[in-house]
Amino acid sequence: MTELPDAQHAWESTFHADEAGRPLAPRFHRLLMLDVVGTPTAADADRLERALSTLEQRYPYGPQGLLTCLGWGPGWFERHTAIRSPVGRPLPMARWENPVLEDIDACLHLAGDDEQRLAEVAGLLFGPGPLDQRARLRLREERTGFVGGALPAERLPGRGVAPDAPLMLGFHSGLRGNQAPEENVTIVEGPLAGGTTMHVSYLELDLDSWYEHQADERSALMYAPGVSAEDAAKLVDDAPSDADQLPSTAGVHGVAGHAQATGRARLHGVPRINRRDFGTVDRGSPGTHFVSIQRTMEDFNATRAMMNAADAPSYHARIGVRRGNGINAFIDVRSRATFAVPPRAGRAFPHLASAVRS
Repeated sequence: MTELPDAQHAWESTFHADEAGRPLAPRFHRLLMLDVVGTPTAADADRLERALSTLEQRYPYGPQGLLTCLGWGPGWFERHTAIRSPVGRPLPMARWENPVLEDIDACLHLAGDDEQRLAEVAGLLFGPGPLDQRARLRLREERTGFVGGALPAERLPGRGVAPDAPLMLGFHSGLRGNQAPEENVTIVEGPLAGGTTMHVSYLELDLDSWYEHQADERSALMYAPGVSAEDAAKLVDDAPSDADQLPSTAGVHGVAGHAQATGRARLHGVPRINRRDFGTVDRGSPGTHFVSIQRTMEDFNATRAMMNAADAPSYHARIGVRRGNGINAFIDVRSRATFAVPPRAGRAFPHLASAVRS
């Protein structure tokens, strides 16, 4: 068996690339939202770890097999441990948001290129059999989705999504250089050393309004004024932003680009969050399960605040807090949740106060 990395979130070394060199994320994803039942013990932690380890032995590590990442919410730490939660509770991140701020004990992110395998893994963990975890974990909700060429158009026929688009808004997301490196999002000290933090939100997408815009208009909104749809289709290394030029380009063009706005949150030119988002039709309409990992939730908060581009309306009358302001007008946030992701060795009921693990 291949030795697995200490960090649960260390996925990217297993990714392949497309013909242009862009990293290819796993095609299918499943978020298992979990509530703790009763008071777990060291024996329960060992049982959970054995089940996860069994699955890792059964399937290759990577998109061709199975990738997992188990995070724990603030409520877990408050109710079942003696340490302060490494993450705060979720908050609204824009003045027009009214999301459900969720209190979920744990989130298990499953990913791989075989959609049926992910369903089977969920059934093994939360159904009859030797790996069943229902004595201590209740499956509150399963959130499913996909990312990759052809999948959005297949799942949403007739909605304007290009046949080869990897995401519902039509553009490539996982470019080289527009993600925080995994080592940058890994916590280096404290009770979560070797782990990371995770934010999970559910976004509804207004694809009808999005695709009413011409291709070059969509490209300008996604990236920056002056970036054409033809330019965007060729992007491999990074999304152009010219973040420091937002005031001047917005003043001339009456548009603020999404990448341009979020680029202002970068540190020394490097993004602060690593996005693992994927499209969904869980509720019968287009949406995104936005999953990001980052060293601290402040990294996420800062990036999300820059996405709002609250200053952009002051540069041109055509720009509003949402109108002409990146992709803000086309997403509605329905829920947010936050989680702490321990290193692999401590992922099962971390920092139990009720017992010392054997």
